Amino acid sequence: MAHWVVVEEREDTLRPIARFESTREEARRRLYETACTHRFAGGLLQQRREVCRVDDDTYFVEVKGGPDTYHLRYCLAERVWSTDDP
Repeated sequence: MAHWVVVEEREDTLRPIARFESTREEARRRLYETACTHRFAGGLLQQRREVCRVDDDTYFVEVKGGPDTYHLRYCLAERVWSTDDP
C-alpha cells in the first residue's frame, strides 16, 4: 500500500489535511469525500458548495459563506520518499 497526503490549496498556501496509507482507489475516494465535506475555516456558515473534478487526483471547490466566496483546490499526493523510510 502507498502513503498518501490530501493537500488543500487556498490563496497560494498549501496545507496537508490528511495522511494515510491505502490503495490508490481508496485514496481517491477519501479525496472526493474531503472535497465535499472539509471545513476549511472554523465558524464559517457555508451557504453553498460546488465541487468540480479537474482530474482523478484534483478537485476545485467553490464555497459561498456569508458575503465571501472561497476558492480551494484539493489534491492527492503520493509520498514517494521520506527520511522516515527504512
